Amino acid sequence: MAQQSTGVVRQVISLVCGVLAVVLMPLSLVAVWASLMLTRTTVFVDELSPVVRQPQVQEALADGIVTSVLGAVQLQPAVEQVLEGPLRQVATTVVADPRVATAWTAALRNTHRQFVGVLEGRADTGLDSQGRVTMLVPIELPELEQTLSQVGVTDPAALRPTVEIPLVAASDLGTAKRVYAVAHAWGVWAPVLVVALALLAVALARRRRPALGWIAFGWLLGGVTLALALMLGRTPTIDLVPDPVVRTLADAAYGLSATWLYGAAAVAVGVSVVLLIGVALSGRSRRR
Repeated sequence: MAQQSTGVVRQVISLVCGVLAVVLMPLSLVAVWASLMLTRTTVFVDELSPVVRQPQVQEALADGIVTSVLGAVQLQPAVEQVLEGPLRQVATTVVADPRVATAWTAALRNTHRQFVGVLEGRADTGLDSQGRVTMLVPIELPELEQTLSQVGVTDPAALRPTVEIPLVAASDLGTAKRVYAVAHAWGVWAPVLVVALALLAVALARRRRPALGWIAFGWLLGGVTLALALMLGRTPTIDLVPDPVVRTLADAAYGLSATWLYGAAAVAVGVSVVLLIGVALSGRSRRR
C-alpha cells in the first residue's frame, strides 16, 4: 500500500513538473530576452541603434528637429510658416547623416544607464513637463545657419537642437521596476529551470519515453505559439502607445526585438523536433 501511495505521488510530481516545463518554456525565452534588453546596456544599444535608420523613425526625428528649432527662436507665426518648409527639408536630409546615428547611439547608452540606475534605486532622472522619462538626442545642424540667417535668426541654440523622445510615463515606473527585478534575478536562469523541471518529470515518470515525447511536443507547440503571438500581437501592442512619435519608435523597436525571439522560438522548435524523432526511433528499436 505504501509503495502504491509512493508511486502515485511520484506520478503527480512528474505530471506537475512536466506541465510547468511546457508552460514555462516560451515564458523563459521572453525572460531571457527581457534580461538581456533591460539589464545590459551594450545589448540594449546594439539592439536599438539600427532603429534610427528606419524611415518612420527618421521622420519622427525630423519632426522633433523642426519643433526644437522653432521653439528655440522667437518668430512671428507668418515667418514660422515660411521657415518651416526649408527647415523640414534640411532636417529630413540631416537625419540620414551618420552624425545623427552616432548621436542616437550615445543617447541610447546614456539613457539606458540612467534608467537602470532609476530601476535599481541608485539614481534619479528628470521628467519632462508631462511626467515622462525622455531620451535626449542632441543634433548639430550647421546646415541650418544659412536658412536661419535669411530670416534674421543668429541664436546658436537653434543650430544645436535637442530632440526629446519620451520613453516611459512616470506612472509606469513602478511596473518597470518590478519587471526589471524579476528579469535581473531570474531571466538568464529561466531556461535552466525549465530543463531541470523536464528532466525531473522524465526521471519520476513511470513511462519515461512517452513522458519525454509529450514534453517535447509541448515545447514544439510553445515555440510555435510564441512565434504566432509575436506576429499577431504587434499591432495591438503598438496601439497601446498613445504618443504618435513614441508609437513609431516602438513599432520599429518591436520589429528588431522580435527577431531575437523568433530565433529563440525556432531553436525551441528545432530541439523539440530532434527530441520527438529520438523518441520515435527509440520506440521502433524497442519494438524490434
